[in-house]
Amino acid sequence: MKQKLSILFMCLTMSIFSQEKIDIVFLNTPLLDVLQQTESNFKVKFSFDSDITKDLFFTFNKKKCLLNEILNEIETQVSLKFNRINERYFFISINKPINLRNYNLLKEVQISNYVTSGINKNKDGTISILPEQLGVLPGLTEPDVLESLKIIPGVQSPNETASGIYIRGGTPDQNLIFWDGIKMYYSGHFFGMLSAFNPYTAKKITLSKSGTQARYGNKVSGVIDIKTHEDIPEKTTGGFGFNMTHFDAYIRIPFSKKVAFTTSFRRSFTDILNTFTFNKLSNRVFQTFDANQERRIINKSILFKRDNRFYFADYTAKLTIVPSEKESLSFNFLFTKNKLINNFNIPVYKDNYEDKLNITNRGLSILWNKELSSKLTQNLKAYYSNFKLDYNGNYNYIDNYLIQHSIKNNSVRDLGLSYNLNYKINTKTNFLFGYDFLSNETQYKLNYKVDVNNNNVINSIQEDSGTNNTHSFFTEYLFDNNNWRINSGLRLNYFDKINKTVLEPRLYVEKKINENFSFKTSLEQKHQTLGQIIEFQTSSLGFDLENQVWAQVNDNNIPLQKSFQFSTGAVFNKDKWKIDIEPYLKYVSGMTSQTRGYNDQTTDFSRGKGEVFGIDLLINKRIGNYRTWVNYSYSKNNFKFIDLENRFFPANHDITNYFSWSHAFKFNNFEVSLGWKHRTGNPYTAVKEFRIHPDTGSPTIILDTDNINAKRLPKYHRLDGSITYSFNFSKRWKGKLGFSILNMYNQKNILRRTFTSVPTIDNNNNTIVYQLGQIDKVSLGTTPNLVFRIRF
Repeated sequence: MKQKLSILFMCLTMSIFSQEKIDIVFLNTPLLDVLQQTESNFKVKFSFDSDITKDLFFTFNKKKCLLNEILNEIETQVSLKFNRINERYFFISINKPINLRNYNLLKEVQISNYVTSGINKNKDGTISILPEQLGVLPGLTEPDVLESLKIIPGVQSPNETASGIYIRGGTPDQNLIFWDGIKMYYSGHFFGMLSAFNPYTAKKITLSKSGTQARYGNKVSGVIDIKTHEDIPEKTTGGFGFNMTHFDAYIRIPFSKKVAFTTSFRRSFTDILNTFTFNKLSNRVFQTFDANQERRIINKSILFKRDNRFYFADYTAKLTIVPSEKESLSFNFLFTKNKLINNFNIPVYKDNYEDKLNITNRGLSILWNKELSSKLTQNLKAYYSNFKLDYNGNYNYIDNYLIQHSIKNNSVRDLGLSYNLNYKINTKTNFLFGYDFLSNETQYKLNYKVDVNNNNVINSIQEDSGTNNTHSFFTEYLFDNNNWRINSGLRLNYFDKINKTVLEPRLYVEKKINENFSFKTSLEQKHQTLGQIIEFQTSSLGFDLENQVWAQVNDNNIPLQKSFQFSTGAVFNKDKWKIDIEPYLKYVSGMTSQTRGYNDQTTDFSRGKGEVFGIDLLINKRIGNYRTWVNYSYSKNNFKFIDLENRFFPANHDITNYFSWSHAFKFNNFEVSLGWKHRTGNPYTAVKEFRIHPDTGSPTIILDTDNINAKRLPKYHRLDGSITYSFNFSKRWKGKLGFSILNMYNQKNILRRTFTSVPTIDNNNNTIVYQLGQIDKVSLGTTPNLVFRIRF
């Protein structure tokens, strides 16, 4: 009788425990930790194979939560099922078949939460960003695809834009950017202030700074590979929202268990409504453009009119087909657009200025993956990308007495095909063999005309067009036994336009010394046939606004670019401390003064080379729901051109020291982030002499080309902050409110300094005289932003 009462008492006790209500707070927590904490909270036991929880993370926040509620939420977020044995014991199984291709990608993670939640370091040295898991970052209320990369050491933006990504001294046009296999030639909105990619459809962004895999080619700097969701959702999901510059919406619809459709749309409302955020961004973008126009007004009391209309939009679509567990097929489409119409009018002078700019980037891709056997997998990719820029400027002075007309056209048509086979010899060794074909057609035309009193004075035309076909064969060898990680590769390229064959070795090695410490080294060689020319004549938009055009290699004035990079370093990971240090050397050749933006100091195509030495350092510490990380980069980025000093001098984007200290804290439904940046000022070239012609009175500015970029702007620093609040409308509908501030203490950082001649009136003899003027491009002032989002 006593034994029966004891059993009854135990059953009642377990029932009471299972009905206990506990406050739950998990933020991107490893699932294994979640299960262990749940066992402790609710006095239950789980039986499972630890491999099925590997690299899985869980986020959930609920007060007075029941055991069944948290188990149901885990089943919803991950592909696991809780099978009840009795009131206390459960065994966990896989709820549905796992796509082995995706699962293998997850197994590549070596260090989770490398910087903050949602940023992981992979075993091949690349960095992965998962937007859905990404915690709030300083100054951001939404996970901007490109802006998020800047918290990675070695990734900077000297011009303070989202798309102006400089990776270890490489310029933005030297970065290889893919969106679902589509090569991108324009990655910004609003002249780079925002990235052109919708973060709510992106599943994973992979960044490679060194030791790049051999499957990537034809760019000499970093690789940014953006991929969207490839699985079939169980039910329709989506979301929509807006901030102070644009609104967006996305939806994922499962047509069946094997077919799904995803689409997204974003558009600015800046051509309809000017918010405080847009006004701040607009002032930052157009400040030198507006100043150049207003500088023409000698008498400052004269009235003028300005009409500036601008908008951007992007659209994506994806059809995913999964015929079986071992095969997937997707069709992808992307379209981005930026349009500007500017009118500036001075009625008393009868002067009128009109600028029209239209930029589009569209692309299509087909991705097919199939597991042919347990050891052999094939991947096929075909894509088409089309970039187009059209600019038209008309300037009429003194009632059409002087007319200037500028036309700029630039287009890139890219067709690519890639096929590879991955052969898995055993659990430790893989071989990859592949072939790439790339056909790139590029055209640009720069036309500048000046008429004075109906007489043609200047008619300057610069144009070029050409097609380059590239054939590439590549192979990769991968070895991983937990102590050694070796990823070596070789890429062979043939460029038919210049009839040249080049070989590119790639290597990444990481040795695990013990459980907490590892050593790494890498090297890579790359080539690039397509670069950007920086031109000044055809546009009045200013130095930073779309004065770059894509131009094809011709082995004459635009040579083949080549880079070689070597790096080594160490990683320490223990007790929620992460320390990663990596010195590197980088050599670049095949540059010209025009492709690197020095043709304001020489009219010739001057060939040159670059040398970069740097050290990247990351220190990261987690204490409960609080994270803090320090990002420091030291670099010396020097160029040398034959016709410019013929000695090394600092590059335009050289930043010797860059330091940032960031914090993130999660409390109930709130996330708070704060970050401070401090860096060396950008270099600039001083004026050597300012002359006035004795006969004509026209001014001439002579820069100190014997000491290019010998001067430095004041040091740059600013403080950014963000806060978000998440809430539930219902079990399915969830919402988020966010507020961010860039440059909280309104520091006036100078990003660029140039010089011009400023006309003034000499009141003594009523004549126009010229003085030397200094133009400083200032960074964003205090810029707040609000966001409201709903997802289901």
